[in-house]
Amino acid sequence: MSRYFHYHVIYVGMINIMLFVPWILIQHRFHGSIASIALVIPLCTLGAYVAIALFGRFPGMGLPEILLGNMPRWLSLPLLFFTAFFWFVAGMLVIYSYSATIQQFFNPDMNPYLFTGLMIAASIWGASRCTRSVQFAMEIILILSAPLIIAILLKALFNKWLDWDAIRVVAGYVRTKPSFISFSAASLVFAGHNTLVVFNRMMPAPSRIRRRWIIPLFCTFFLLVSVFIPIGFHGTVGVSHYIYLWSVTADSMVLEYGFVSRVLYIFLLLYTALSLLFAMNTWHTAMEVVKSMRPGHKPLTEEFPVKPANWWINVVFGAMTIAYGIWANERRNEWVSHGWLNVRLLSDVLTVSLLALFVFRASRSGHRNGKSGGDGATADS
Repeated sequence: MSRYFHYHVIYVGMINIMLFVPWILIQHRFHGSIASIALVIPLCTLGAYVAIALFGRFPGMGLPEILLGNMPRWLSLPLLFFTAFFWFVAGMLVIYSYSATIQQFFNPDMNPYLFTGLMIAASIWGASRCTRSVQFAMEIILILSAPLIIAILLKALFNKWLDWDAIRVVAGYVRTKPSFISFSAASLVFAGHNTLVVFNRMMPAPSRIRRRWIIPLFCTFFLLVSVFIPIGFHGTVGVSHYIYLWSVTADSMVLEYGFVSRVLYIFLLLYTALSLLFAMNTWHTAMEVVKSMRPGHKPLTEEFPVKPANWWINVVFGAMTIAYGIWANERRNEWVSHGWLNVRLLSDVLTVSLLALFVFRASRSGHRNGKSGGDGATADS
């Protein structure tokens, strides 16, 4: 079962390449983003290892069951509501941002809500499935798309037009004081372990997540590639002139022996599947957290047929995404994305702190019970 956990780590790392993370880091490339990257790699790797170990102390339980079982209901419900909203916003931002990218590069005259509506409909259907079905779908999509995406990234890395001097110049700003927004953006690449909020239900007691070295290896690769390859293609100054950074970078490459010469079309097609995968997982997580707030709810990893509540909750998510698309523009979306990144980092710290508190409290309680039991046995003898 641990392979499904690593699927989450890999697709979250890859999806950031097409989102706002590289753009934010490159905008701050002379003002702390390089130092932030250097700090994120060891700190977020350690944070991921700690979070995995803490979730492992609650086998077969998601974050809703952990909070409800260790905190008063009046305190755990607001935290669960915030968690559900936080995960919903993640999927909403991906759908909005990628829909805008598709419109710009495929058909600028297309109705802006057409592709958004199609992505929302696909996300509603996928997210409303049971947890086990979502994991199976994730495995199929990732196996089909990840090798091609990594091949394109490697092609860019060994491209003869990549200017390594520009990369070295920007990397030299590693001594510049890091900024909080740069650190928050870079840490998102390492956020794949957060899916244990719900998918830890699929990890029974005997199982253990192995090969954790995949986290620093793949996430560091995706983080460095997403920032430095556009700099190598467009220069230290020119790289800041692009909004759709990686789409332009992909369009700078050609497939010499492919049936489609422009890498951009294949790249966007692959990331369409990856964006739907991300939205499906985030909305499914938000849906499960919302359902757990109902008194007496018993989480199920397998449901057939799925309950009507699954559909209604995701339909609400879709309607809210359409409303956001009507309200948002590039500036507003940037503002919301920055706020979401900062809140996400703080929520990660809060989640790990609460889990550590619960584990510490349980260990102290077990120690006391064991000590009292030993005293009782001595007295009886």
